[in-house]
Amino acid sequence: MFGKRNPRNTNTSTPTPNTPTNLSNFDPSGLERAAKAARELDASPNATAAYELLQAQERTHQHTAAAKRAEYDAYVEQQRSSNIAAEAAEARKTLEAQTQHERHRSEYQDELERKRQVDLLQAQKYMQEEQLKKQEEMLARQEA
Repeated sequence: MFGKRNPRNTNTSTPTPNTPTNLSNFDPSGLERAAKAARELDASPNATAAYELLQAQERTHQHTAAAKRAEYDAYVEQQRSSNIAAEAAEARKTLEAQTQHERHRSEYQDELERKRQVDLLQAQKYMQEEQLKKQEEMLARQEA
């Protein structure tokens, strides 16, 4: 296949009909017709107008493509802005939730501290009352 000789055709001195070196089957009429049409277009009085029309169409196409690119860029920028706004709203909600959680936590800590203080005062009052009872009992024993 690649790089191997065909065993049926061992004579390499004469080109086969399918090789590019054999131009006997080439039909130049298509090229001649294209060249003739190009000469006629060049000689035509409308050739310059047709060329200018093609240029105008191309410019219009370029302007349309640029407008579509600008529209797409504006859309992308709008999406980016809306994403930023959504992220900011989400961050605000998160901050509000964290603030509320901290406030509840602080209130609970304050409540616990107040209960501790009340319990401490009650314990001190109880100790004072017990101390007073002991002193009264000692006084009553000393008097008796």
